[in-house]
Amino acid sequence: MFGIGWGEVLVAGLVALMVLGPDKLPEAARTVGQVYGRLHRFMAEARATLRTEIDLAALDRPRPASPEPAPPEDPDPRA
Repeated sequence: MFGIGWGEVLVAGLVALMVLGPDKLPEAARTVGQVYGRLHRFMAEARATLRTEIDLAALDRPRPASPEPAPPEDPDPRA
């Protein structure tokens, strides 16, 4: 979770409680949760769109021609 542990989360929660107070903290937590949800949905949609675009671009790209087979080598070039 963003490289922070539960101790840091607890300290951040206590600081938020002291700064916002017990009346505004639930509303602030709800707002943060909603913003996180919107951001999560946006990122999932952006990833899906990007994957679709990459797949379509791969379909539009011409495939390289297969190389012609090399002529068989003469086993004894002195002959």
